[in-house]
Order: sequence, then structure tokens, then C-alpha cells
Amino acid sequence: TLAQQQRDSGGSNIKFYRVLAEEAPKLSMKHNVTAVPTFLFCNSDGSVIARIDGGEDVALVTQFYSKLVNASSTALPSPSQQQPQQSNEQTPPQQSLEQRLQSLITSSLIMLFMKGTPSSPRCGFSRQAVEMLTSSNVSFGTFDILQDEEVRQGLKTYSDWPTYPQLYVRGELVGGLDIMKEMVEEEGGLVSQLELEDYVLQRDGGLSKSPTDEGATTNRNDNAQEALKTRLETLINRHRVMLFMKGIPSAPRCGFSRQIVEILDSFGVSYDAFNILEDEEVRQGLKEFSDWPTFPQLYVEGDLVGGLDIVKEMEESGDLKDLLTGGKD
Repeated sequence: TLAQQQRDSGGSNIKFYRVLAEEAPKLSMKHNVTAVPTFLFCNSDGSVIARIDGGEDVALVTQFYSKLVNASSTALPSPSQQQPQQSNEQTPPQQSLEQRLQSLITSSLIMLFMKGTPSSPRCGFSRQAVEMLTSSNVSFGTFDILQDEEVRQGLKTYSDWPTYPQLYVRGELVGGLDIMKEMVEEEGGLVSQLELEDYVLQRDGGLSKSPTDEGATTNRNDNAQEALKTRLETLINRHRVMLFMKGIPSAPRCGFSRQIVEILDSFGVSYDAFNILEDEEVRQGLKEFSDWPTFPQLYVEGDLVGGLDIVKEMEESGDLKDLLTGGKD
């Protein structure tokens, strides 16, 4: 993420170094590293001007990096100096890794943790897994583990499964590519083996209909819609301030998304973002769920604020600051 932001921001004079804490105990003790990852921001003489312990809040890391690039001097406010501004906010505590993994696993009825995205797999095994699910004509969610090392390593331990891709259905681990291949070869394929008959889609994107049972078709529609609604609600409440955008904060994929990121960054608040370009189910479902046809969409405490125009109006009136900070200075 930081490397991408460096390319986008032109901060070529800033160097990144990655140190494995266990292999450099003296350095870790010198800087009192008690959690990984820990980000140290240093001057050219090696003196530490700021640090972020833990690094779970990716938005905070990228926001501070942006300030580092844009600063005219090295006398930058550190995250600990910024903390009093945010310490009065009544924000929920950071999710533990286990809670975050559970939330991701259950964010879609069928969830694939893979390398890359369905449109751009980054390994042959992930590509084959996507092809199997696509050929089964079921809707599924994905997570790119190459974008989040914490999830990538944590999920191996959480599920006691050392490789990727990993497929989950109804919150339970199915397995990797070999297991999927075995199921495909069985009678009825993945759909039958995983009891997904109610979630098979037609070519037009609707649920499949039984020619002999219209009542069952209605139930299937209801089940699929309820599953999508639950997933959207989980995503919307993943963070107190949640942005659905095109791209990611460090690399927006449209001008509107870039502008709203700049506005949020200017307030120095912590927020999370979801790239709707990587999940067509969320992209289309959220439009109907919130009755809002365009992106980006900003949510605070689970409630829709609106798109870029509304955010700009609230920024000019001063209402946005109160909303983002909870009315605290």
C-alpha cells in the first residue's frame, strides 16, 4: 500500500526498509518494538520523529505518510501528538484479529480468500478456484490476501490451513483447490456437494427457478437477498467511518473518490474503505440497499451520509467535522 502511495504521490526521496523484529533483537530493543508491524518514521540522520505501533489502522498509516510527503520540514506532529484530538472520540475499540477474520469469513455466504481478484488472479491456483465457482454459476465474495499480510498470515493459523486459495461457505472452511476439485468431480459438482442449489444464478443474474415449484423459487430469492443484506450491513459497520469507493485511499480510481479521500484525510480521522470495483455484488447491492445510485458513498456509525456533493456541502457548513469527530474538538 505504501509503495503504491509513494508512486502516486511522487515521494521518491522517502525510503522504505523492512526489518524482521525477531532477526534484529538489538534494534527491536532499542526502539522498544512490542508489536508488529510497527512503523518508524525517521529523519535522514536516523532520529525517530514519529511511530505507529501495531499498524492495524491502515488509514492512519497512509494518512501520516501523506503528511510526511507534503511537509515542508521534518518537524511533523506524531500520531501520539495527534491522539488528544481523537482521544475524546467515542469510537469503538479496534477489532481483534480473530474478530476481523470472522467478519471477513462471514461477509458473504460463499467467500474465497485468494491471491489477486477474480478479474486478475495472481496465481494459477486462485485462477482455477475462480473458474470453478464461476462455472458453477453462484455469486461469491473474495478477499485479496496479497493486500493484507495480517489477514494472510492470521487466517492460516485461524483455520489451520497453510495455503491459498481458501474457500468458506456459510462461515465454515471448505478447503483449498484440491478439495474443490474433488467436489467438482462428484455428482452434482460444487453446487450439490455444498448444498448451494438455492443460490444458483440465471444468466441474467437472477436466482434459478424450478419449473415445478414457484414457491421454492420465492424462498430462494428471499434467502439470497437476506444473505446479501447481512453482508452489506456487516461491511457498512466494519468501521465507525466507512467509505465505499472506486479504488483504495492510496490509489483512487476516479476523481470523485479521490476528492472524498482528500476531504476525509484533511480531518485526520480514522476510517476504512471498500473498493467496489473488486466486488460487483456489493457494488450493485449497495445501490439498492441504501437507495443511492452512485459512488463514492460515505457511512458514519452505520448510517448513510451521502456522496461527494453532500460531503462537500457538509464540509463547507462545518457539519462534517462535527459528524466525523462526534462533536469533539
